[in-house]
Amino acid sequence: MNKLFPFVFFLSMAIQVFASIDTIAVDVGISVFKTMPIGVVPFTEPSGTSLDWPDEKPHEVAERDLNLSGRFEIISVPKFDLVKLSRARAKFYVTGKIEKALNNKIKIDCFLYATQSKDLILGESYTVSLMDSRKAVHEFIDKVIYQLWGVHGVASTKLAWVSKIDGVKQIVVADYDGFHRRQLTFDSTISMMPVWSHDNERIIFVSFRNNKPQLYIKDVATGTQKRLFKKFEQTFSPAVNPKTGEILFSAITDGKTDLYVGDPETQKSRRLSFLKSSQTSPSWSPNSSEIIFTSDRGGSPQIYVMNSDGTDMRRMTFMGRYNERASWAPTGDRIVYTSMDDGKMNIYTCAIDGSDIVQLTSNSGNNERPSWSPDGMLIAFSSNRSGSNQIYIMRRDGSNVTRITQGGENTAPTWSWYPIHKQTKHKEGKE
Repeated sequence: MNKLFPFVFFLSMAIQVFASIDTIAVDVGISVFKTMPIGVVPFTEPSGTSLDWPDEKPHEVAERDLNLSGRFEIISVPKFDLVKLSRARAKFYVTGKIEKALNNKIKIDCFLYATQSKDLILGESYTVSLMDSRKAVHEFIDKVIYQLWGVHGVASTKLAWVSKIDGVKQIVVADYDGFHRRQLTFDSTISMMPVWSHDNERIIFVSFRNNKPQLYIKDVATGTQKRLFKKFEQTFSPAVNPKTGEILFSAITDGKTDLYVGDPETQKSRRLSFLKSSQTSPSWSPNSSEIIFTSDRGGSPQIYVMNSDGTDMRRMTFMGRYNERASWAPTGDRIVYTSMDDGKMNIYTCAIDGSDIVQLTSNSGNNERPSWSPDGMLIAFSSNRSGSNQIYIMRRDGSNVTRITQGGENTAPTWSWYPIHKQTKHKEGKE
């Protein structure tokens, strides 16, 4: 087996290789990033009635969102407790009120209070179905994060990943915390390598329906789909340009794998790399000016970087003999990648010049497919530490590891972009 590119080897040799699992091992450590203590008080519910919540109650959703954000230390109290919150240095707390509304809906009032003065810092009201109550709390917690930190939260974002269903790898989408999971593909052959379009409305993925790896794009809402870049027989490893929506991908031509960039609307594409070696697993820099990718040009798989026009190519990783699947942090300051240690795959980050290497996982099985959250605070990944491959989220320093899938085999998570309205606000704030 060609250890350089398990994926490329699979493409040319057998589908069994793609059946190999993507996993990650993570140590549950103490975060090196400063977190803010914040209280969470259960929301009051209508007296004399019992609401049939589909999964978690609103305050439990709020606790999960605040905890997963990587920005808070949760102080959970059954009711407002000034002494306990003050001792924990929680300057703020979240709570709410739930009332019945017309048409079998509920009204959720969400509040952020100052602990000492009980002044209302932020208040939002949502009239939704019980099924949509989780979405409402996600939106409110994102506003809390913006209020207290001045940055957008990721509670309203989504994940897509590969799930083995009835023995076949399919693409599924879900809320970022694993809830509201929905199957997107229903093929009898393997679907894999999903990434989100820039508008979050479509998924680009690899399908083997024609017995070869080929890129398809599918509308999440309608289910309509089409094959991309038909002039190539084999295409894979898609990466979406964060500014233009163009797709960077690998294609096999003349027995060699090269990088191309193409427009999903016009289907026009152009070649970026002209090396004798194989190039795969590309990722754009946040400003789209550079590209990182995996190449075996030095004799073993390593991470390289080049300008977006294919010029000024240089090696980024030097420690370790097997480094691949790098992804550029949205903050622009680091990359995350997979490295093989004594036959096991682990997750590392490093500065964009290859220095300041930090190992995030160890002693927990095989680990691959890290994907950054849009704010650069979190990393989603897959791990077999529990005996089966599942999706996990950890903070960017490797702490607070949280499993978000429970059954079956789940691998290769990919995080959506910010919702369009948040992207617009973010850009306006920068100007």
